[in-house]
Amino acid sequence: MHKFSFAAAAVAIAMAVTPAFAVCDTVNSRVLKLSACIEEGDWVIQAPQGAQEFLFFSTDEKVGFTIISEAETFSVSEFRRAVLINGKNANGGVDVAVVAERTETVADTAWNVIEYQFGSGASELIFQNFYHSRPGFGSVQVVFWSTPGDDTVAAYRAGKLLSTLKFRN
Repeated sequence: MHKFSFAAAAVAIAMAVTPAFAVCDTVNSRVLKLSACIEEGDWVIQAPQGAQEFLFFSTDEKVGFTIISEAETFSVSEFRRAVLINGKNANGGVDVAVVAERTETVADTAWNVIEYQFGSGASELIFQNFYHSRPGFGSVQVVFWSTPGDDTVAAYRAGKLLSTLKFRN
């Protein structure tokens, strides 16, 4: 699908743009030394579910994202497998369709990204899962989702948010 090349480009463009005068609330992980700037007016906080530490929906309700953090570390292959298993579980036990995989630099660190989709028709969703793990830090996923028609908007918003991530000391 050509939309996903646009999505990757939107992430790259948004991550290159630094929000100079954005008013934001800083969220700090209680599990990891990680923080992010959540722009006021762009996101509405929701009650996290399960392993989610933070859960937000865009004010226009086109995009959602969650931050999932764990003290435990995983190899890239273990983490990838867990992402796909969690996607399958969310999809009622049906495998997700992996659309693309790549590596992105977030907070001056290499992160893995897996894009996948599941559902059909009005219930179809596209996910962009950014995941990172390393000894001494732990593991984190920043997962964005939208409907297929909003995937480029989601990618832009993902890049914008990910450009604010910081590893704290």
